[in-house]
Amino acid sequence: MPPLLRSALVTGAAGYVGATLVHHLLQAGTQVVGLDSLERGHADALPSWVPLVQGDVREPDTVREAILRFGRPPDACIHLAARSLVGESMIEPGRYHAVNAGGTQVVAEACLEMGVPVLTLASSAAVLGAHQAGQTHLDEDAFVQPASPHGASKLAAERTLQALAQTGRMSTVSLRLFNVAGVGYGCPERHDPETHLIPLAILAAAGRVPPLRLFGTDLPTRDGTCIRDYVHVLDVVEAMLRATARAVQLQASGESAYDLFHVGSGVGHTVREVLAVCEDVLGVPVPVDENPPRLGDVAEIVSKSNRLRQVLGIEPLADLRRMVAECAVSLGVTVRG
Repeated sequence: MPPLLRSALVTGAAGYVGATLVHHLLQAGTQVVGLDSLERGHADALPSWVPLVQGDVREPDTVREAILRFGRPPDACIHLAARSLVGESMIEPGRYHAVNAGGTQVVAEACLEMGVPVLTLASSAAVLGAHQAGQTHLDEDAFVQPASPHGASKLAAERTLQALAQTGRMSTVSLRLFNVAGVGYGCPERHDPETHLIPLAILAAAGRVPPLRLFGTDLPTRDGTCIRDYVHVLDVVEAMLRATARAVQLQASGESAYDLFHVGSGVGHTVREVLAVCEDVLGVPVPVDENPPRLGDVAEIVSKSNRLRQVLGIEPLADLRRMVAECAVSLGVTVRG
C-alpha cells in the first residue's frame, strides 16, 4: 500500500512538534528532508539518517537547497518554522513579522518556483479574536482579530497561503494549533527557556525552577484564570499528515484549494485545573506566584474541531492527565502510581 504522502520537506523540523512530525512521517513511509535554524531546535531529536539543512527560512537559497535534496520536487512542504511566544512578540513585533509572515512568504515563493504542489502551514489559535459573540467553542468561521503580534504574523501567513491557492498552481492548508502537549516518539518539549504551562508546573513542583508565575486570577472565567484547549501532539502530527495528503490529492485532480482546520481537543481547562491535574499526577503541590494578566493574552480559547473529525477522521485525545504524565516522565520527574 503506497504511503499517504510520498515525500515532504518539514521546516522547523528540529523543534518539539517538528521532530514529532518527522518521526510520524517516517513511520508512515514518507521521505523527509528537514530544515531548521537550530536556534531553538535540537538536531539530536531527529534520526541521524534524515537529511537536515541548517538555515533560516527567510533565506531563499536555503529553502531551495532543502527542496533540491529530494532530486525531484517533494509532494509537499509542511511549514512549522516560526517564533511562537505571545509575550516575546509584544516586545519584538518586527522580528515576529519578519520570521512568521516574511519567512512564510519566502517558503511559499520557493515552493512555487520549484514545483512543490502543496504547502501546509502550522498556524495558531492566536489569530482568533477575544470576543466571539457568546461562542465558547470556536470553529473555522470564528472571528479573527489577533490580540498579539504573534497572532497577527500568523494571520498574515495564512493569507499568503490563501492567495497562493487562488493562483491555481498550488493547494494550501492552514492548521490552527491550540495548546500542544504530551509526548510522541520520545520527542519531549525542550524549550530554552521553557514557557509552556505543563512542563513549567511540573518543574516548579519538583523544585527545579522557581514557583510558577500565574498570569491573571480575576479573568471572566469559572475560576478567574485563563482557559485553554490542550491537544495531544500525536493528534497534531496526524492532522498534518492527513490534511497535507488530502491537499496533494486535490491538487493532482486539478482542484487547487485552500483548506483550514482547527486542531484542538475541544475541551477547555483553566490554569488552576491544569495545576490540580499536575498535583494529582505528581502527588506534590505546585508552588504559584500570582501576577496580573500579560499583554496579548485572552481569557478563553477553545476549539470546535468538527472539521478535524468529519473531514480528516481524527477523534482528538482529550486526556489531560495522560499529557501531564507523559511530560513528567520525559522530564525525569516521578509520577505517582
